[in-house]
Amino acid sequence: MSGVRWWTALALGLASVGADGVMAQAPDSVPPVVAPSGDPVDLDDVLLSIRETYPPLLAALIERDIADGALRSARGFFDLDVFGAVKGTPDGYYEYTTTEAGASQFLGLWGSTVYGGYRLTTGEELPDYYLQRTQGSGEAAFGLSIPLLRGGAIDEVRAGVQRAELGAQAAEPFIVRQRLDFVRAGTVAYFKWVASGQKLALSRDLFRIANDRTAALEQQVAGGLQADIVLVDNQRLVVSREIDLIAAEREFLEASLTLSLFYRDDQGNPIVLGEGDLPPAFPPAPSPDTIDVEEGVQTALVNRPELQRLQLDVEAAEVDLRLARNGLLPVLDANLEAARNYGDDLYVDRSVNELRAGVSLKFPIQNRKSRGKLQQATGKLSQTRQKLGFAADKVVYEVRETFAQLDAAFRQTERASLNVSLALELQAAEQALFLAGSSDLLAVQIREQSAFDARSKAVQAELDFFTALADWEAVIGGGGN
Repeated sequence: MSGVRWWTALALGLASVGADGVMAQAPDSVPPVVAPSGDPVDLDDVLLSIRETYPPLLAALIERDIADGALRSARGFFDLDVFGAVKGTPDGYYEYTTTEAGASQFLGLWGSTVYGGYRLTTGEELPDYYLQRTQGSGEAAFGLSIPLLRGGAIDEVRAGVQRAELGAQAAEPFIVRQRLDFVRAGTVAYFKWVASGQKLALSRDLFRIANDRTAALEQQVAGGLQADIVLVDNQRLVVSREIDLIAAEREFLEASLTLSLFYRDDQGNPIVLGEGDLPPAFPPAPSPDTIDVEEGVQTALVNRPELQRLQLDVEAAEVDLRLARNGLLPVLDANLEAARNYGDDLYVDRSVNELRAGVSLKFPIQNRKSRGKLQQATGKLSQTRQKLGFAADKVVYEVRETFAQLDAAFRQTERASLNVSLALELQAAEQALFLAGSSDLLAVQIREQSAFDARSKAVQAELDFFTALADWEAVIGGGGN
């Protein structure tokens, strides 16, 4: 069993065994799936897994249902209301009972409400001042109530619906922001896994070189061609490189476990990948020369969910401002009602058909409550617009700064590649001199370590570039759909 597979088995075993040596049984827990070695896993596989099975992203998608629920609740005021009542005086000078039933509907058209119903009064004849008295078979009425000033153009109910609609729209930028973050994190985790796999291969190769040299040195020492100390020094080097190899195996396991949080099977179980699942190399690094920074700025200003959400906040603040301005107006309500009486005529002062109308006025002189709300709404709108403006400036800065990092990382990969070529050339030359007896083991070790360091730096440069590329995609809002 290879070192990495041994570490993987140990980690999975420790995760499933309790401190008392008994298998721990967490409710609803599913052990990670260790993927068999097969076709190399590429970035698209990981990104597809994130979009389809990553639990935090699936949780973020529920935000749509929450926002839709809030919108449905806000629209509840537009529901048809059915009412009914029975009241009267069962014991008194006038003994009567009034029964009424009907329905009302808030239309939202200039704040109007329509209503209709039926009322029936039974018992003794009532005096003229009892307005609810009806003829023998009752009264049917249909009416319309309209706020002429305050509550006409907008009221708290319609403002609440508009806020809820904006909240439903804001769910999408929230989800996009989460998706951008998760895609970026998964991309970085994938390339860290690739880089750790390549560094592990380099460490294993460096260890192999020193270990393979042992047999040759033993023969040279036995033949008197090398001193004993040279063999001891090489043995020390083997042990030192084996320590580094163990550390590289541990780092690869950690990278595999981290990647398993993003890479899952169809049931959502984490998959711990091994060396056999590694791609042969990093994908080709695209040159930043093909990127138009100004186009990236415009793309980011359109795509970034933070700006979209702040724009919705501005629109919500504008709703509050319209409501506050409307609150400065007097309450002037009009009511128009048509009624028809049925049955025997009991009251000579009641017509069969009646048309009733009324107007009511109410207005506080100081109106401090409405003025205070207007001041709050005005300040909130100004504050939100300032936040939106600064956020846009920050997005522009982030795009330019991220591109600078990407360009620098790409140039580092180019120089790192040249550094590897030169280091390997020097290593080969030093090895040839050593075999010819013109060099010593210390010089060979230095060249080997230099070549290893150069190749490790090249791997790190590749990782830095693809990390910067992931940052670029996130900063312009790419990959959020």
